[in-house]
Order: sequence, then structure tokens, then C-alpha cells
Amino acid sequence: MIQVEKVLEMTGMALASRKQAADLIVSEKLISHIIQFISQPQELSGKAWMVLEIIGREHCELIAPFASMIISSGKLHECGSSKRFIMKIFNFLVEDFGSAKATVCMDQSDIEEIIQLSFHFLLNNEKTAVKVFAMQNIYELSDHETWIRPELKALLAKDIETSSAGYRSRASRILRKL
Repeated sequence: MIQVEKVLEMTGMALASRKQAADLIVSEKLISHIIQFISQPQELSGKAWMVLEIIGREHCELIAPFASMIISSGKLHECGSSKRFIMKIFNFLVEDFGSAKATVCMDQSDIEEIIQLSFHFLLNNEKTAVKVFAMQNIYELSDHETWIRPELKALLAKDIETSSAGYRSRASRILRKL
């Protein structure tokens, strides 16, 4: 059996490298082992988030049983590059949760945690990709809390003029839906 630590050590930022690591983790049925790396900040946890993002993109049903642990682990990481992967994984979980053939189960505390962390990232000085995924997560969960839609609408309208093109594009799309 391969060691997850060795796989993560050899994983680079390139999509091909992350995909190769993800395929190996899936084929060897080591997802529970990679979850252990994200549950506590450590040297390889950033790479674990990168690999988990690829797994979530291609096989959300495989990370579904770990949704609560993934969500609670998201707030533990302050590394800038990890935040993008965290918000993207949350996005996969939220989209699956809201679909007709949902494999992800989230309770109210999971939903609240995603909303809270997404608002935290949206309000802070984060990179555009993190903010875009955060606003999408909030929008997708906006039916779960009555206060979300007016707060999100006000925040996006306030920041849209001074933000990047990517932020403006997604914010405009969401504002039209709100």
C-alpha cells in the first residue's frame, strides 16, 4: 500500500501532478487518509487540499461521507493558496447538496459553517478566486437563512465598482439572481 504522505510530497501545483495524485488516492481507496492531513494544519495539508479539490471535482460522491469533517477543517487553514481549494471544495459540496441526486448530507451546523467562513473570506482582503467561490457558496445557501440575501446583495453592490473584473463578473451574475 502506498503512503499518502509520499504522494503528497511528490505532488506539485500543476494540474497534471494534482490529478495524478488524486487518481492514485482514489484507486488505492485512501480518501480517509488524505482527510487526516486536512484536519490539522501541517506542512502537507495544503497539498492535501489541492488533491482533495481534484477528487471533489471528479468524484464528489467519494468525499460526501467526509463533508462535515472537510467543512470543519476549512476554518483551520490560513494559508492563502489553501483558501482557494477550500472554497472550491465547499462549492462542490454545496452544489451536490442542492442537486436532485444529492450524495452530500449537511446538517444546519455544516451550512452555517460554510456561510460563516465564506462571508469571512468575502469580507477580508482575499484573492479574487477565493472571493468568487465564497460569494457563490453564500448564494447557493441563501435559501437556508432569511438574512443572507439582503446582506449578500448589499455587500456585492458595495464592492462591485472597486473590485477586479473576475469579481465584478460573478457579482453581477449573482446580483441579477438576487
